[in-house]
Amino acid sequence: MVELGEHCHTHIIPRLKKVIDGEDKGGITETVGWNGGGGFRYYRLAPTLIVNDRWGNPVINPEYNAAMLAEALAKLEGFNYAPSETHWWQHGNSSERDFIYVTTQNLSAEQLQALSDEVGTEQSLLVCCAAFHGLTAASATERWTNLTLKKIPKMVLARCHWGRDDYSLNVINLPMAEIEQAEPMVSGNSITNAKNKKAAPANTGQGGLFGENE
Repeated sequence: MVELGEHCHTHIIPRLKKVIDGEDKGGITETVGWNGGGGFRYYRLAPTLIVNDRWGNPVINPEYNAAMLAEALAKLEGFNYAPSETHWWQHGNSSERDFIYVTTQNLSAEQLQALSDEVGTEQSLLVCCAAFHGLTAASATERWTNLTLKKIPKMVLARCHWGRDDYSLNVINLPMAEIEQAEPMVSGNSITNAKNKKAAPANTGQGGLFGENE
């Protein structure tokens, strides 16, 4: 389902909770004899990440602060958003040695050199920045083997699909409860098995664009 406004909170969620708790007596609940159980997950869509400025150029939406931008790009690039308290350039990780750093600055060769020195040879860093000057991405990769450079918003636009009518939110399935195997029922001289109960999601909650729950 997709809802605008507060209908999700004022109508849909209260109804779904009643269905799960077995307290809803109308509609399809009564028709199928639903006695409660199950779960659901809902998502709040964040503002668009890329907007056009007054000249028609794609730019980062000013509604995004630094933390929102870092979290969004970490998710987009397959990293876990986990800002380090000790290393300013670690905004997330995909492994114990692979990290992501997000900034809206234009980075110079001197800044990238300092960043590469701090990252070290045993780790790698994806640097997402507004621009880097004085070198190309290819020359940067050759010069600093522990850094990978990507420009915002170009890296975001490269992931977009245009002119499609089959978009998918790619919602990850909830953990499923184990299927309950019913005991065989004896009827006369024949034995029949009761139908298995359908597995249901184990919990409820909200996910945001960046994976937070309420």
